[in-house]
Amino acid sequence: MATISRWAKNRNIVHELIHKNVKTQYRNSILGVIWSVLNPLLNMGVMWLVFSQFFGRNDPLYPIYLLTGNVLFQFLRSSTSMSLTSIVNNRGLITKVKIDHYLFPLSSTLSSLVNFAFSMISLIIIMICMQVFGGHVLFGYQMVGIILMLPAFLLFQYGISLFLSALYVFCRDIKYLYDVFLTLWTYITPVFYKLESISPDSISYKILKLNPMYYFLKYFRDSVYAMCNVGAGMPSWKILGLLYLLGLISLVIGLAVYMPLRRKFIDYV
Repeated sequence: MATISRWAKNRNIVHELIHKNVKTQYRNSILGVIWSVLNPLLNMGVMWLVFSQFFGRNDPLYPIYLLTGNVLFQFLRSSTSMSLTSIVNNRGLITKVKIDHYLFPLSSTLSSLVNFAFSMISLIIIMICMQVFGGHVLFGYQMVGIILMLPAFLLFQYGISLFLSALYVFCRDIKYLYDVFLTLWTYITPVFYKLESISPDSISYKILKLNPMYYFLKYFRDSVYAMCNVGAGMPSWKILGLLYLLGLISLVIGLAVYMPLRRKFIDYV
């Protein structure tokens, strides 16, 4: 009964923290959550103008390719960046109330899921435009793959969030290092370019294949972008299994760092 009571209490706390995070993010914003729809569209427009002549000249669906990459990577960026400072930013609550610290990065991760859901609206808008004006059939049962991959991606992000938020309590420079790392991570992830544009024998190709975000993005795109191929079925089940393995590995690493350090948080926040 005590375990059930604690779970119910933590669920309510997470719900309140998510509400607080979303509300804070759009405070004093005229458009509010509409920015979650406009932001990926505006970014896609800029990237399309810059990169279409280099990577999407012969691909009429290149806007979809760009937007899927932008939406998913922005989900990762938003979730982990917000989680990184989540424990320290709630120092007032931590010092006054007995609360499980892991709830803060968890609520940040789930808050970003709300933004991701709004960003998907922008993707659907572009898909409708491509279908109406371009004659491409883009909607199909393959989009169920997005729902299937989300738990794995949340595990992956939460593991990173635990790792970063625990280290940030003791070393605030982690924030600046992670900003640089995110920039590097963006370029070694095929957000705006295609794997086919890189030689399979190059070092860049091998590094890209070691990048876990490549596999998350591939499965996400296969659920949206590749369905326009005649006879295309569900995205690879093997890749989906790999995504869950990557999510579990990330969670284990995050917990391995978080658990030994959590008792010292109160002295450093």
